[in-house]
Amino acid sequence: MIETITRADIAAIDISDICTPEYTVQLERIRHEAALVLSRIAMRHLFATGEATHDPDAPPPSTGSERQPFFFRKRLIEYLADRGDLIREGNIYRPTDMLVRRAETPEETYLAEVAGSSPDSPTMRALRAIELIVEGVLQGRDGLALMEEKIGVEETWRIWQYLMVDVAPKQTCNSLVARVLDERLRSGEPTVVFEGGAGVGATLRAALRIDGFRRRARAIEHYGFTDISRDLMRSAKEMLRQEAPELLAVTSFDRVDLDELDAYDDVPYLRNGSADLIILENVLHDVENLREVLVSCHRILKPGGWLVFTSGNRTRPGLFFPCEVFQTSLHSYNRAVLDPPRRVNVGYLTQEEWALSLKDAGFGQFRVLPDPVDPERWPFGGFVAERPSTGLV
Repeated sequence: MIETITRADIAAIDISDICTPEYTVQLERIRHEAALVLSRIAMRHLFATGEATHDPDAPPPSTGSERQPFFFRKRLIEYLADRGDLIREGNIYRPTDMLVRRAETPEETYLAEVAGSSPDSPTMRALRAIELIVEGVLQGRDGLALMEEKIGVEETWRIWQYLMVDVAPKQTCNSLVARVLDERLRSGEPTVVFEGGAGVGATLRAALRIDGFRRRARAIEHYGFTDISRDLMRSAKEMLRQEAPELLAVTSFDRVDLDELDAYDDVPYLRNGSADLIILENVLHDVENLREVLVSCHRILKPGGWLVFTSGNRTRPGLFFPCEVFQTSLHSYNRAVLDPPRRVNVGYLTQEEWALSLKDAGFGQFRVLPDPVDPERWPFGGFVAERPSTGLV
C-alpha cells in the first residue's frame, strides 16, 4: 500500500473534539472543589485574626525565595476578592460571612452540591496535599520540597504528574502538542525535533495514541528529548523503552536549561537552523527570560519550522487561581524577569502577552488553540508559530 504524501499544515490542527461542554463541566467541578480548600487555607493562614493587610500595588521582592510567598499570598487574596469573598477598607481585607461558612463546611456536604465531586476525587487529594504545605510556602519554602517531606517522594510525584499532565485542564495541552508533532511528520520528510522541558514524556505518550503515528514516526531523524531534571528523563526513557522502543535509536536524552539555549553549541539540534519542530509543553511560562528563549527558538528553527508551546492563559483571578495554585508554591514559577507589555505577571501570561512576545521574537504567523474567544472557560491551550520561510538564519 502506498501512503499519500501530504504537506504538513498548521491550519489542519484541531482540538475541537476535546474542548466540549463535557470538558467545561470538568473544569467547573475542579473550580468548585478548589474553592473549598482555598477557603480553608485563607481562614487558617491569612485571616486567623480576622483581617489581613494587602497592598495590591506593592512591588515584588527581588529574590525567588522571597517572591514565591509574596505571590502566593497576593494571588490568594486577589482570587478571594474577585469572587466577592472579602470586604476591603483601604489595604485592610476581612472575610465575608460566606467565606467563613464555606471554610467550615464539611467536605461531604459542600462537594455534594456538584455532581462528580467527592472527597476522594484526584483533585481533592492533590488540593489537600497543597493545604498541608501552605504554612511552609508562606515562610519561603519551596512547595515541591515541602511536599516530599510531608507525604514522601513517591506520592509527591504522583500528585505532580496528575496536576501537570493528567488533570482535565491539561488535556488540551497534551493533545495539542501531540497532534502538532503528528501533523509535522505527515509529509514523510526527515524531521528533527527538539522538546524542551519534556518531563516524563507526556507529548510522546499522547502521540503514541494517535492512529498511524508509529508509522509516521519513521520520519523522525532525531528527537532531542531534554529537561533540567535527570530523574524525569530517566522515567521518560523507561516509558519509551516499554511503549515505543523503536524510537530509542533516534532519541537523545540531554540535560538542557531553556534559559541558556545559546550556550549549547555542542548539541546538534540546538544550532542555527537545525530543528524542524520545537515543542515546549507547559514549560515556557517557567523560564526566567521569555524573550531570550523565544529568540533562541527562532534561531534554532529552520526556515518554515514550527514552534508549538502550551500553557495556561491568565484570566481574572477568581477563575484562574485554581489553575496555578500548585505552581505558585514553587520558587521557579516566580522567578521571571518582567517585560511589560509582553510580560506583566510572573508565571502564566495572558493570551495577549503570549502573542506580543511571539511577534517581538520574529514569529509573525501563529495560531491560537483552542479558539481564543473564551479563555476563561478554557484556560489552557497553546500557540503554533512558524518561522518565516525567508531562507535567512
